[in-house]
This record gives sequence, structure tokens and C-alpha cells, in this order.
Amino acid sequence: MRIRVLMFFCSIMVISSYGEILNANHLFPFFEKLTHLEKDKAAGKVNVVHIGDSHVQTNSFSGSIRSTLQQSLGNGGYGFTFPYYFQNKGLEGKTFRFSSNASWQICRNNMPYICALDAEFGLSGYGFTTSMENFALKIEVIDAQYKFNTMKVIAAGEPFPFKIAEAIGKFEIKNAPPFFNIHVVKQGETLAGIAKKYGVSANSIMEMNKIDSSAISADSVLHIHVEAKTVDINMSRLKPLKFQQSERHVATYRQKKTASEIYLIPTVKRQLHNLNGLVFENDRRGIIYHGIGSIGSMASHFNATPLFFEQLHVLSPDLFIVSLGTNESFSLMPAEEYMSNLNRLIANIRNACPGVPVLVTTPPASLLKGEPNIYVKEYTDTLMKASDFAVWNLHSFTDGLMHISGDKMHYTRQGYINQGTAFATAILQNYEQYKQSQKSKE
Repeated sequence: MRIRVLMFFCSIMVISSYGEILNANHLFPFFEKLTHLEKDKAAGKVNVVHIGDSHVQTNSFSGSIRSTLQQSLGNGGYGFTFPYYFQNKGLEGKTFRFSSNASWQICRNNMPYICALDAEFGLSGYGFTTSMENFALKIEVIDAQYKFNTMKVIAAGEPFPFKIAEAIGKFEIKNAPPFFNIHVVKQGETLAGIAKKYGVSANSIMEMNKIDSSAISADSVLHIHVEAKTVDINMSRLKPLKFQQSERHVATYRQKKTASEIYLIPTVKRQLHNLNGLVFENDRRGIIYHGIGSIGSMASHFNATPLFFEQLHVLSPDLFIVSLGTNESFSLMPAEEYMSNLNRLIANIRNACPGVPVLVTTPPASLLKGEPNIYVKEYTDTLMKASDFAVWNLHSFTDGLMHISGDKMHYTRQGYINQGTAFATAILQNYEQYKQSQKSKE
């Protein structure tokens, strides 16, 4: 297999200047596995796990990393995904579509107060739960290149809370109304009027959003819970399939023929069914890139959820990438505290998956109150002095703020594509340098 280093035309003038990875020697075990992947047809898969915030959840950034690595090293499958659709966030709809006859509650590890009491923040960084007994969750693969032979369901609890099934003939699911709503207040709206719209009390909205007054302002965001509901379906039209392998936190299903559709149904009656994530693989060797992004999250939020680290091994990681810091900076967190939380996160990762290399990207440049964000600059300066993990300087790549979005915190689709392509190309360039150094030793 020949490595092809791909560059987008709009980025070609700058990628080569940002190809350096600091402390790249930490990546040598990962590079050695890539060497085996190229030489040995039986080498199977190499798994890259990328942990981050909304920048990673955005499919433009993570998708360009995935596609660049897989075009050079082979497509081993899509990897980790999650039903972000249910909160109307993320761009995963371009690859997957999720639908369900039951209401599901989705909430993030940085907003635990809006979650069901027994919700568990596992590998996705989200709680995704339903209390409905007769549900089906349909997963459709929209992008044909990511049809799958293997599916892994990640969840906690004994007995395992989910079964998988296939439809008998044509089977349609009508979506139940969302259990959880995000409402942006419009000019002239009142709390009483909003409560009436959703069929809840004004007091319940005030309690959920921790506000003391019914006075609300335009453009403020309210989180609103409504009564969970189901839409009746004929469950007899779903044929259960057997997992070939089941262990703590994960059950695996394999089949010879590639598939683009599958269903999750309940195993047993329980008060709450909690899904932590899904993994899709094919039967080809290559890279599997697992993007785990949680909107609004910081290192401290992941550190506060032990189940996240307990489930990391499910992904068989060969490289961890960590991209955090934007939310810390907008919280005005000092660099010392940021590094303390980040180092704890890395220690937790290494404790869960010993010996796996860690590569940290600095947070991208942004504007804070109309001025260059000095916090992310301080984080970057501190990271560039680190020695016990590899570092790539995303801040330097974005310092011109090209393609930054209107909120001055995120980037446009093209901006994220440029960043992801530059980062993945830097990994490939450093891998080529590693191979050359190994040849010179022979």
C-alpha cells in the first residue's frame, strides 16, 4: 500500500509549514502499527480515537481527518458514532440517519442537571436514554462507503440492555416527539406562553433552567422537558439477530454481507435504557477513526465521568488525539488550571489504555470580546513546552482567523476542512519521516 499525502488546493501553501509534530517520537508505536498495516494483508485495523468538543463533533473537521487518513491508509470503517440528531446538533446526518418511535432524552456531560437521574455519561460524552418499553431505534447508513459488516453496541448494565434486529419487508418508523427541547426565546415571548406551547408548567421551566424570575429576554436559551411518548409500531415486523460476542460494556454483531440499516430494540424491561455509542466497521483492512466530540465540554467534564474511561478499551485504540481548550478559554480558565485538567485527562486515558500514544492539538485561535483570545494563546505556549506527549500546533495554523464563523469561536465548513486536512497531512508526513529513518537504520 502506497501512502498518498493529500492537500486541498486552498491549503497547499500553508500545510507544509505546519507539518511539524512536537515530540513525534511518542507516536513511534503508532507508526510501527501503520507499517504493519501497509506490509501485512492480515494486519487488520488501526484505530484512532479523537476526543474533543464541538470542533470534533462537527463532521467537517473530523470528517476531513477521517477521509484523508483513509484515502492513504485504507478505509476500515466509519468507527464511532452517536445519535446527535436527536438534539438537532452536529452534521452526522450526512453519514447516518437515526429515527425512533420513542422519545429519547439527550444531554451532555457538561449539563448533568437536565438529565434523568440514572443517565450515564459513557463513551459519547452524552446521556441518551428512554423510559419507554416498546421502542425501536433505526440506524441508516446514508454514505455508501461506510456500509458495515460489523456493528458494536456500547452500553452499560447487566443484562445487556439492547438487542439488534432487521426489518421483515418494508418497515417505516414515525418519529415520536422529542423528550427534550431547546427553545430560543423570540422577541415578545413570555414564559407562560412558552410553557403553554410545550404543555408544561412555567415553574418546571424555571426549575430546569435554574432561573428565579419569570422575566426572560429575547435570544436566551431555555431547556424544556416534555412528557415522553411512543408511537405504536408492529414489533413483530422486526426479526431479532444474535450478537456473536458480548462482554462488559459492548456487544458485537458480524455478518458477511454489507448492510446499511439495522435496529436497536430492548432486551428486557427496565426503568431506563441508556445508549453510550455505536461502532461500524467493514471487513477491509485500514484506518478506523473514532471521533468523540461533546458540545461545550472541557477536560474536567470528561474527568468527572468514570464510565467514559471504563469504555475506552472497547475501541481498541492505537492512538489517542485530544483536542480541548476552546470552552476552557471562554470560561476564562487560567493556563495552569487548564493544564492540570488536561494532564489528569491524559493520566486517566493512560490508566484505561496503557501504552497507547497521545497526541494533543492546541486549541484553535478565536476572538474573545472582539479581541484575540489570549487564553488559547497561553494554553498553546504551555503545550508547546510539554514533553510527555506529542503536540500539533492548530493555533498557529488558524492564527489568521481565516474562515472563522460569526460567533468568533467556531469555524465555517471550509475552515474545518482546511484544519482537518492539514492535521491529517501532518500525521502522514511525520509517518513518512519515520519510515525513512527506519530504512536508514537497516
